[in-house]
Amino acid sequence: MDALQHAKMFHAVFATAPLGIAIADRRGRFLDVNQAFLSMLGYSREEALRLTFMDATHPDDRAETLRLSERVRNREADSYQVEKRYVARDGGSIWTIARITVQRDENGGIQYWLAIIEDITARRLAEKERQRLTAQLQQAQKMEAIGTLAGGIAHDFNNLLMGIQGNISLLMLDKPPDHRDIIYLKNIEKSVLRASDLTRQILGFARGGKYDVKATDLNALIEKTAEMFGRTRKEITIRRSFQKDLWAIEADQTQLQQVLLNLLVNAWQAMPGGGELGLDTANVVVDADLPDRPHDAAPGPYVRMQVTDAGAGMDPATQARIFEPFFTTREKGQGTGLGLSSAFGIVKSHNGFMTVRSRMGHGSTFSVFLPAAAGAVVQEPKPARPVPAGAKTILLVEDEEMVAEVGRQMLERLGYRTLVARSGDEALALYAQHRAKVDLVILDMIMPGLGGGAVFDRLRAANPKAAVLLSSGYSLNGQALEIMKRGCRGFIQKPFNIAQLDQKIREALSFGQDPTG
Repeated sequence: MDALQHAKMFHAVFATAPLGIAIADRRGRFLDVNQAFLSMLGYSREEALRLTFMDATHPDDRAETLRLSERVRNREADSYQVEKRYVARDGGSIWTIARITVQRDENGGIQYWLAIIEDITARRLAEKERQRLTAQLQQAQKMEAIGTLAGGIAHDFNNLLMGIQGNISLLMLDKPPDHRDIIYLKNIEKSVLRASDLTRQILGFARGGKYDVKATDLNALIEKTAEMFGRTRKEITIRRSFQKDLWAIEADQTQLQQVLLNLLVNAWQAMPGGGELGLDTANVVVDADLPDRPHDAAPGPYVRMQVTDAGAGMDPATQARIFEPFFTTREKGQGTGLGLSSAFGIVKSHNGFMTVRSRMGHGSTFSVFLPAAAGAVVQEPKPARPVPAGAKTILLVEDEEMVAEVGRQMLERLGYRTLVARSGDEALALYAQHRAKVDLVILDMIMPGLGGGAVFDRLRAANPKAAVLLSSGYSLNGQALEIMKRGCRGFIQKPFNIAQLDQKIREALSFGQDPTG
């Protein structure tokens, strides 16, 4: 094969190679580039030949390129390989693997540079996405583990608080309003309420409790909550931007109001000198490509609520931990760090998700995505006609000795005849023995052996009309919600006082009655 044929063959390979090929003089100015190189970066041939390797290199990668080139110039190497970015004509950049080789003269000087350039942008993006999903999954698993631990602690703590609260309620019944001990008992009760609020926030994160789920107008709920919040925060200006004809959502309105209040308080604390706080709603369709969508969040129609502050913003490290329980950037004594984690758990329990966007010096935006509901907004029903206390028999099912005893005394002080069972098996035996007399069963959800769900199903198998009020130190989680759907008449969360117990019993006993009758 003669020289002409060699030249033609080289030119054909150079012109049709799928990889970018560039030849540059000893100073790095391009002498020739192939079509793949031009297509990769979007330059015309004339434009490319006015550039040097360094001109085409992304500014952030020039220092490393210069270091490697100097090793070649100093004859420490004849080639190198590096992952680097090249600047495209449109101002964007592509990731490449660049394999650089030099041809030297008889004195060892550089005659020209040869670069073989492979576009790996798609590979880099896929790897970045894989890393994002892996980090997201690890964060979700960590939050789940923390939530399970926190939920168990909160449940046990609520049972302890129930014993304290129950005894306080009984003591206060025996004392006139002006008794000297009343003030001390009320102070203890306030402490119990504060402690139960803390465990409620923990349970919001851990279990995302839902009590009364119904189709809800989010605009109306936000307006009501913002108006209440704004009355006591005069230094904050609240800007509203609500989408008309906002889709309904299926939500526990009380829990969702707690989410909003936590976000409002967080925004207010981010602006200690006052400022503008933005509230926005919109109908959005979340697709699989949404960058912040968690892996377990289903694509589809959502209602988005956003709370935006004009505070100092957060760095990436803070943003990565902002939903963790007990994490706070505030000084000791200025917060528990449970507000955002509780909001996170409640939103997740509604099959939604939360995201945060923040820049230092530019404030933060928290976005809540909640699945759109198929049904219309439900109007609040009229309250049921109360049932007189007394002359009723209640079966209390509670495995904790202290809670069972204080519960029995509270029920008897309210005028109810009371039977107490300390296990699921004992409850079923007592119910079978006294079925004709038992008007209501107050059933603990979590018990060793036969749990609340199994007991409920067996009670209903024995008597399809058995009236049951569910009780637990947990929030109304998934298992309890299923029991509620199967016909349970209500739910009461520990700790509760005697007035709350009385109200819940009256509601359960009047369940299904015409309130006007």
